[in-house]
Amino acid sequence: MPCSEVTIGVDREEVWRKVLIVVRTVDDSVVERLFDVYAESMGDLSVGFSSEEEMRSSYREFLEGFVSDQGHLVLVEEDGGVWRSALRAVSCGGGHWFVEAVETDPGARRRGYGSLLLRHATEYLRSLGASDVTCIIYGGNEASRRLHESCGFEVTDEDAVDPWGECDECGVLYRLAMGADDNLS
Repeated sequence: MPCSEVTIGVDREEVWRKVLIVVRTVDDSVVERLFDVYAESMGDLSVGFSSEEEMRSSYREFLEGFVSDQGHLVLVEEDGGVWRSALRAVSCGGGHWFVEAVETDPGARRRGYGSLLLRHATEYLRSLGASDVTCIIYGGNEASRRLHESCGFEVTDEDAVDPWGECDECGVLYRLAMGADDNLS
């Protein structure tokens, strides 16, 4: 199976329906399921491709490269076997992580999946030694801002620079500091 199930902070019986999935390898099923989660973004990106088949092939190639790096993770919130929310996490070294592409399937929004994903993902990153997690939130994306703030992320006055050194003039850098006493569940 191309994924691992991670149960964070509760007994297995309590989360029989909602679990964090770590995507380890990529197959057609993973591509399909992530395409569903990222339906809105994929629709926006489709103009750069001559066909949906070309786009799926390109996305699969990207994912295969991404998950092959041990410092890169694709994390998915699953509910009853259905992937509801996903994000990508990148280790920046020294306990610092960056998350991006936090998105919920358009048909499952406003049901708490994004919050659950961020909380489970940050707890999982903490278990890997994370001391902080950053992300860039773009301009007027109020829903994303509210989501991240509700999960403990705070605005910084730092430049919005991603792990690849690219500065986003329209973005704001947010940080979640993960002290030993923080309660992320």
